[in-house]
Amino acid sequence: MNLNLRVSQLQQKNNIVVFFLSSIEKSNNNYLTFFEALKQELVDVSEVSEKGAINRLKIINKSSQSLLILGGEQVIGNKIRQNRIVSYSVLIPGYSTALIKVNCGEQYRWSSFVNNELSVSESLYFSRRNLGKQYKVWSEIADKLKDSGIKSLTSSAHEIYKKRKNSSDEIASFFKAGDFDVAVAIGVNNNIRSLDIFSSNLMLKKYLKKLIRGVAINSFRNVNHKSFLTEKDAYKFLRMIRESN
Repeated sequence: MNLNLRVSQLQQKNNIVVFFLSSIEKSNNNYLTFFEALKQELVDVSEVSEKGAINRLKIINKSSQSLLILGGEQVIGNKIRQNRIVSYSVLIPGYSTALIKVNCGEQYRWSSFVNNELSVSESLYFSRRNLGKQYKVWSEIADKLKDSGIKSLTSSAHEIYKKRKNSSDEIASFFKAGDFDVAVAIGVNNNIRSLDIFSSNLMLKKYLKKLIRGVAINSFRNVNHKSFLTEKDAYKFLRMIRESN
C-alpha cells in the first residue's frame, strides 16, 4: 500500500471534515465497480445455495475486467433472501466466481420473491468499523431506525438512507476531489474515522459520494458544528498507520 501521500487543505460541511490525498506515483488501474457491473449485467449475484447462508453471497464476474466490491456496499433487492452489507472489500478477477462475506442488513426477512430485482445502494453502510460483527450491526440498525422515527417491518438499513436521501445527496455533492487525488480521509467531529485509498483518481471519484453518504447519516444534528481538525491530524493519522502492526 502506498502511503506516501500529500494531504490537501481540508473541506468541511456540518460535522464532516474531508482531506483529499494525492500521490506522485501514477496509476491507471481502473476496475469494474459493483454498481456498474450490475447495471451492465456483467455480474450475477445469488445465494450460495437454495437454502442460503446469512453471511455469504455468490458472485460471478462475467466481465474480462477485475470487479471491485467495496466493504460497506449494500446489496438491495428481492432476488436474494434479505438485503446484505458487504463485510470486506474484495477484488474478483475477470471471468471468475467468488463467495464473499456479508452481513445481514434486513433482520426480519429471509425469503426471495419471483422477480429478480437487485441493486447496490448509493450509500455505504454508516458504521463500517463493526462489519463482520452481526449482533452489533443489527443493534446499530435498530437504534438508527428508532432515532430517525422510521418504522420498518424487516428492520432494513436501506430504509434509513431512503428517508435521508435528499439531505445525504446535498452533503455528498459539496465535497470535490482534485484531478490528482487518489485517497480520502474522513473525519467526524474532531476525530479522523477512515482512510480509503484507490488505484486511481477515477476510482476515487466513482466512489466518493457513496463514502460521504455513509457518514452523512450521522451529521444532520450538527449543522453548526466547528471541527478543530487540521492537515497535521491527517498526517498524524497516516503516520500511525505506517507504524502500526
